[in-house]
Amino acid sequence: MLKAVGLFGRKKTTRQFKDFYAEWFNTLKNTLLPSLRSSMSESDSSLTRLSTQMEALHLHFQSYYDALDLAAQNDVAQLLCPTWRNPLEKPFLFLGDFHPYLFTNLLRSFLTQNDTDSDNENDGDSMVVQCDRGDRDRFDRPWHIATAWRRPSYNLMERVEQVERGLRLMVPALAARARDAQVGFLERVARNWAFGTHKAAVEEAMAEQNEEMVGVFVDANRLRKSVLVEIMGATSVFQGALFLEGLAQFLVGFRDPELLAQFELCKTPLSKQSRLLAI
Repeated sequence: MLKAVGLFGRKKTTRQFKDFYAEWFNTLKNTLLPSLRSSMSESDSSLTRLSTQMEALHLHFQSYYDALDLAAQNDVAQLLCPTWRNPLEKPFLFLGDFHPYLFTNLLRSFLTQNDTDSDNENDGDSMVVQCDRGDRDRFDRPWHIATAWRRPSYNLMERVEQVERGLRLMVPALAARARDAQVGFLERVARNWAFGTHKAAVEEAMAEQNEEMVGVFVDANRLRKSVLVEIMGATSVFQGALFLEGLAQFLVGFRDPELLAQFELCKTPLSKQSRLLAI
């Protein structure tokens, strides 16, 4: 497990966060995700082993958010404008990292799959058998893992709705704080520039904006952490393991070379776009 506290202290560090992320990502992809999958695929795997692997992956995500908080104190700009993110990742970012809606939308995808399974059950017993065997073949996992999302509890559904209501309040508020900080910075610089106090005004405004943006970023990061904790607290061991696997695979998929190559081929150059608009 990577040690976030040792990596980012209070003093300025010459190491960029992208270096930490590269190591964190490699551990996620090459160690923790395969271990979790292995524990879910073995028919004789104990609940204790699965819980241990799931907790290790969850702690890995939490260590990442801890590292983000510490890095923000050093240089929040490199986190708000992450140059190491590829073109596939950037549309999913909110204040420097993946949008917290990613967690709830992924969770909803499992619940939607549950609705589909329920519809199939209503079509007759033969359809149930056919779908269940398909689940086994597709996942190649024990029955209790493959059907973990069948009939989720009422408490889980209620918690999901509570989390989503909170996000609908918190996300716009954080975006407004970031926007207001930028507007305030521009207004102060422009006002003082007219009076000839260029350097002092810019430095003071930048210091205040930086402090505010650190606060906004840390609060956004706290929101991401809390949503993940809420989901893990509301799901069963088997549901939580499948959710973490899906989340990890989602992040790993963003860096798949073949997918990135296809994305680059689909991109239309700006010069070509201009010609099309002119027609």
